[in-house]
Amino acid sequence: MKKFLLFFGFLFLMYGYEEVKLSSQEEKNLGIQTIAVGESVSSKGIPFNAFVDFDSKTSVTQSSTFEAIVVALHKREGERVKKGEEICEISSNDLNNLFFEFENTQNRYNIASEIAQKDKKLFESGIISQREYQVSYLNANELKLKLNQIQSTFDVFGIDMKKPKGNFGFRIVAKEDGVLAVAPKQTGEKILAFSPYIRIADGLDLMARIRVPLNMVHYVKPNAKIFDNKGHQIGVIKTISVVIDRSTNTVLAIANLKDTDFKVGETIEVYIDGKLPQDSIVIPVEAIIKNNNDYLIFKKTADGFLPIKIQILEEKNKAFIVNAFDAVKVGDEIAIGSIIALKGIINNVGE
Repeated sequence: MKKFLLFFGFLFLMYGYEEVKLSSQEEKNLGIQTIAVGESVSSKGIPFNAFVDFDSKTSVTQSSTFEAIVVALHKREGERVKKGEEICEISSNDLNNLFFEFENTQNRYNIASEIAQKDKKLFESGIISQREYQVSYLNANELKLKLNQIQSTFDVFGIDMKKPKGNFGFRIVAKEDGVLAVAPKQTGEKILAFSPYIRIADGLDLMARIRVPLNMVHYVKPNAKIFDNKGHQIGVIKTISVVIDRSTNTVLAIANLKDTDFKVGETIEVYIDGKLPQDSIVIPVEAIIKNNNDYLIFKKTADGFLPIKIQILEEKNKAFIVNAFDAVKVGDEIAIGSIIALKGIINNVGE
């Protein structure tokens, strides 16, 4: 008797609602359609949103250390550049001051270097003391270090010190051959201090950045295949970060994209061929409806539809990962369309 009650309780947990009996004509009149689980939403894996970017593993970034304004554009995002080729020109009071300091330091270093060389010969001839030679040597060396420091600041910007100034401002040139993944978009654009404003990728290969929620991390593995919404394979998961982004409670997964028409900056829907949580399936949004505290789907039967309680495990764009407690499996038919009519019937609305 006890076993019977437990079994009855389990059935009530799964179903809890009586079957809605409808003829085919009544289904059509109510605007109810059916789909097979795993068809409208890819059964190839777990749905995620992904951001498309250049594969920047070997890219070069040029950053600003001061605020600056773009005063001329010679290359735009997506164009190929060669090392040393001019990308844009920028202007900044801070850069002007730094360039003046650079020229002044360079002149002082040239003079100090000549004095240090003369003092070295005088010391070796015994005319001056070692201390006097050390003073001139250290002075020249100090100016050289300062000169290198200023040059490194210009180098971070990407300013060509062989010909630093163009027709309108400081010349920004490419540090390497490649494709401009990031570049100023228009003249007059403001470049913020301490921000990367140019990125050069070494090719046109694309990757997808996928934010994986913490409760789904264990179901996504390296080398897992990823598919588009038509079930076509478009890439493979290469890496999964071990660092949690606390602002989103996610970890970052990177996938290489192959033979696709996606554009950099595009957000796409992908399906990862990972292991779904135990006893779970993927159900499209339009097949689920809330009834009081229950989330329901309607499973097609010979005489109509059987309301099934489900537990939503994860919400994704256009789909839910749910636990249907083995009452619905891949291949079963469920209702979509005007399922609010079915909700009305089980609640005796309209009678």
